[in-house]
Amino acid sequence: MNKALATLIATAAGFGFGVVAHAQTTDSQLAPGTPGTTTTTTVTTETIETRLVPPTAAGLTPSEAHDARVQSRADYKTRKDMAKADHEQAKADCRINSEGAVERACKADARAAEKKDKADAKLIHEQEVQDIDSQTK
Repeated sequence: MNKALATLIATAAGFGFGVVAHAQTTDSQLAPGTPGTTTTTTVTTETIETRLVPPTAAGLTPSEAHDARVQSRADYKTRKDMAKADHEQAKADCRINSEGAVERACKADARAAEKKDKADAKLIHEQEVQDIDSQTK
Protein backbone atom coordinates (compact mmCIF):
# COMPACT_ATOMS: atom_id res chain seq x y z
CA MET A 1 0.00 0.00 0.00
CA ASN A 2 2.77 2.45 0.90
CA LYS A 3 4.66 1.68 -2.33
CA ALA A 4 1.55 2.32 -4.42
CA LEU A 5 0.89 5.60 -2.61
CA ALA A 6 4.51 6.70 -3.02
CA THR A 7 4.38 5.85 -6.73
CA LEU A 8 1.15 7.79 -7.15
CA ILE A 9 2.58 10.85 -5.40
CA ALA A 10 5.80 10.72 -7.43
CA THR A 11 3.81 10.42 -10.68
CA ALA A 12 1.56 13.36 -9.74
CA ALA A 13 4.57 15.49 -8.80
CA GLY A 14 6.31 14.63 -12.06
CA PHE A 15 3.20 15.51 -14.02
CA GLY A 16 2.89 18.81 -12.17
CA PHE A 17 6.48 19.75 -12.95
CA GLY A 18 5.98 18.76 -16.60
CA VAL A 19 2.92 20.97 -16.92
CA VAL A 20 4.78 23.91 -15.37
CA ALA A 21 7.74 23.38 -17.69
CA HIS A 22 5.44 23.19 -20.69
CA ALA A 23 3.67 26.37 -19.67
CA GLN A 24 6.98 28.17 -19.38
CA THR A 25 8.17 27.09 -22.82
CA THR A 26 4.97 28.03 -24.63
CA ASP A 27 4.72 31.48 -23.02
CA SER A 28 7.99 32.63 -24.59
CA GLN A 29 6.78 32.08 -28.17
CA LEU A 30 5.20 34.84 -30.22
CA ALA A 31 1.48 34.59 -30.69
CA PRO A 32 0.38 33.89 -34.28
CA GLY A 33 -1.58 37.16 -34.41
CA THR A 34 1.32 39.38 -33.28
CA PRO A 35 1.46 42.50 -35.50
CA GLY A 36 4.38 42.59 -37.90
CA THR A 37 4.75 38.82 -38.19
CA THR A 38 3.06 36.02 -40.04
CA THR A 39 3.47 32.30 -39.63
CA THR A 40 3.79 29.71 -42.33
CA THR A 41 2.79 26.17 -41.52
CA THR A 42 4.06 23.36 -43.70
CA VAL A 43 2.23 20.08 -43.30
CA THR A 44 3.89 16.98 -44.68
CA THR A 45 2.84 13.37 -44.45
CA GLU A 46 3.50 13.12 -40.71
CA THR A 47 5.39 16.22 -39.66
CA ILE A 48 4.33 19.82 -39.22
CA GLU A 49 6.93 22.53 -39.46
CA THR A 50 6.06 26.13 -38.61
CA ARG A 51 8.36 29.00 -39.46
CA LEU A 52 8.11 32.67 -38.65
CA VAL A 53 8.10 34.69 -41.87
CA PRO A 54 8.55 38.46 -42.25
CA PRO A 55 5.34 40.37 -43.03
CA THR A 56 4.33 40.43 -46.70
CA ALA A 57 3.84 44.21 -46.66
CA ALA A 58 7.58 44.73 -46.17
CA GLY A 59 8.49 42.25 -48.92
CA LEU A 60 11.93 40.96 -49.76
CA THR A 61 14.48 42.59 -52.00
CA PRO A 62 15.77 40.42 -54.86
CA SER A 63 19.07 39.85 -53.06
CA GLU A 64 17.28 38.86 -49.83
CA ALA A 65 15.04 36.51 -51.81
CA HIS A 66 18.10 34.96 -53.45
CA ASP A 67 19.74 34.46 -50.06
CA ALA A 68 16.55 32.89 -48.69
CA ARG A 69 16.35 30.51 -51.67
CA VAL A 70 20.00 29.51 -51.19
CA GLN A 71 19.33 28.85 -47.49
CA SER A 72 16.22 26.83 -48.34
CA ARG A 73 18.16 24.77 -50.88
CA ALA A 74 20.88 24.10 -48.29
CA ASP A 75 18.27 23.05 -45.71
CA TYR A 76 16.67 20.75 -48.31
CA LYS A 77 19.98 19.07 -49.08
CA THR A 78 20.68 18.69 -45.36
CA ARG A 79 17.29 17.04 -44.78
CA LYS A 80 17.94 14.65 -47.68
CA ASP A 81 21.39 13.78 -46.34
CA MET A 82 19.92 13.16 -42.89
CA ALA A 83 17.31 10.83 -44.42
CA LYS A 84 20.07 8.91 -46.19
CA ALA A 85 22.14 8.66 -43.01
CA ASP A 86 19.10 7.45 -41.06
CA HIS A 87 18.50 4.84 -43.77
CA GLU A 88 22.08 3.58 -43.56
CA GLN A 89 21.82 3.37 -39.77
CA ALA A 90 18.54 1.48 -39.98
CA LYS A 91 20.02 -0.96 -42.51
CA ALA A 92 22.96 -1.62 -40.21
CA ASP A 93 20.57 -2.23 -37.32
CA CYS A 94 18.62 -4.66 -39.50
CA ARG A 95 21.80 -6.59 -40.37
CA ILE A 96 22.77 -6.85 -36.72
CA ASN A 97 19.40 -7.64 -35.15
CA SER A 98 17.72 -9.92 -37.69
CA GLU A 99 18.31 -12.37 -40.50
CA GLY A 100 16.54 -13.85 -43.50
CA ALA A 101 13.09 -12.62 -44.41
CA VAL A 102 12.85 -10.47 -41.29
CA GLU A 103 16.07 -8.67 -42.28
CA ARG A 104 14.76 -8.05 -45.81
CA ALA A 105 11.48 -6.71 -44.45
CA CYS A 106 13.34 -4.49 -42.02
CA LYS A 107 15.48 -3.09 -44.83
CA ALA A 108 12.38 -2.48 -46.96
CA ASP A 109 10.82 -0.55 -44.08
CA ALA A 110 14.01 1.49 -43.74
CA ARG A 111 13.94 2.28 -47.46
CA ALA A 112 10.28 3.33 -47.25
CA ALA A 113 11.08 5.62 -44.33
CA GLU A 114 13.93 7.17 -46.32
CA LYS A 115 11.64 7.84 -49.27
CA LYS A 116 9.04 9.42 -46.99
CA ASP A 117 11.65 11.63 -45.32
CA LYS A 118 13.00 12.75 -48.70
CA ALA A 119 9.47 13.50 -49.94
CA ASP A 120 8.82 15.53 -46.79
CA ALA A 121 12.05 17.47 -47.37
CA LYS A 122 10.98 18.23 -50.93
CA LEU A 123 7.53 19.43 -49.84
CA ILE A 124 9.04 21.72 -47.22
CA HIS A 125 11.52 23.15 -49.74
CA GLU A 126 8.82 23.78 -52.35
CA GLN A 127 6.62 25.54 -49.78
CA GLU A 128 9.52 27.71 -48.63
CA VAL A 129 10.30 28.73 -52.22
CA GLN A 130 6.63 29.60 -52.81
CA ASP A 131 6.63 31.72 -49.65
CA ILE A 132 9.79 33.50 -50.74
CA ASP A 133 8.41 34.15 -54.23
CA SER A 134 5.16 35.53 -52.83
CA GLN A 135 7.08 37.99 -50.63
CA THR A 136 9.52 39.24 -53.26
CA LYS A 137 9.03 42.88 -54.29
